[in-house]
Amino acid sequence: MSSFAEFFSGIGLVREAIEPLGWDCVFANDIAEDKAEMYRARFGDDHLVVEDINRLRLTDLPDDLDLLTASFPCIDLSLAGNRRGLAGEHSGTIWPFLDLTAGLVSERTPPKALLLENVTGFVTSNQGRDLAEVCARIGELGYFLDLVAVDARWFTPQSRPRLFVLAIREDLVERPLPPTGNLTRLRTAAIRSFQSTHRDVPFAELSLPEPPQVASRRLSQVLEYVPPDDESWWPGEQVKALCGAMHERHALRVNELLLGKRDGVATMYRRVRHGRTVGEVRNDNIAGCLRTANGGSSVQFLVDCRSGQPRIRPLTGLEYARLQGAGDFPITVGRRQAQSGFGDAVCVPAVRWLVDAAFGFLLSEFSQREPIQTRFANEPLDAVAAGG
Repeated sequence: MSSFAEFFSGIGLVREAIEPLGWDCVFANDIAEDKAEMYRARFGDDHLVVEDINRLRLTDLPDDLDLLTASFPCIDLSLAGNRRGLAGEHSGTIWPFLDLTAGLVSERTPPKALLLENVTGFVTSNQGRDLAEVCARIGELGYFLDLVAVDARWFTPQSRPRLFVLAIREDLVERPLPPTGNLTRLRTAAIRSFQSTHRDVPFAELSLPEPPQVASRRLSQVLEYVPPDDESWWPGEQVKALCGAMHERHALRVNELLLGKRDGVATMYRRVRHGRTVGEVRNDNIAGCLRTANGGSSVQFLVDCRSGQPRIRPLTGLEYARLQGAGDFPITVGRRQAQSGFGDAVCVPAVRWLVDAAFGFLLSEFSQREPIQTRFANEPLDAVAAGG
């Protein structure tokens, strides 16, 4: 079994994603005790180190790690963090992660692969300089890199596009193929633009299969039954006031739900527009991107019109778990803590699909005398085997 270390582990959804594939988590690190509480409830306390990554030393890490994963904080790469980029306090923690990686490369056995995850805005943060610096550092350590964007909506009913940086040790790639330049769902225009303007980065395009087109389940199919008298449902007067203050477009969407469209349910965010709080309702069968529950505008609500009148409540912790593809994850904490834990995590089936497709070869009998062969998307496998 191949081993991996999960940095910025949060509640452990990377582990949830790839352990069923055969990966063995031998080290996990996060700074947040509230997330560690949820991690322990699922996986126990083995291998979990709750500590600031800036204080970790190479001696804290186990030997012979095959894969390092880092779902590092996104706040400084997003509008919420005013786009401070990797100079910010939070997203800048990628640098101590890369310092630890460098230590493994120079003083121990270099990991075979790296997986970094963040918001798609990472591609353009600081005019692309942030991602370029990270890619350059990884390249200097002896890795080929690939960039892909994966959206949770292909796997679960949640809109959650994320950028993944895939890195494979150079000696494990026999024929590194440069980016084709073709636009696909995985390799967007922003990614292709970045690759074309950073030709000094050692890119090697992996041959990844086509991801699913759309999730097999709709929003209505992941909802938990909450009794009508549960205190989480808003009072009727509050619902009426919010619906009355909605923009015409969103009020129309509520009326469509009352007519049975989109299964009669949708998710909603509360926003402050022109000095007043309004509700903004989605017009599809999926939820918006889950976020940490740090404020009223970050919590996602359910608008349920299946009874013939609009009712509103916050999504439950279990619904957050299901939207992240982690439906069996035990929830032993309150709703707000669960929302924050799952909102600041990864989509389980999306990560499972990607790691299986990109790094699955590392789990099989593998010899450095028989390196993996990457290929162009339309190149026949037999042509690669023949060296054509």
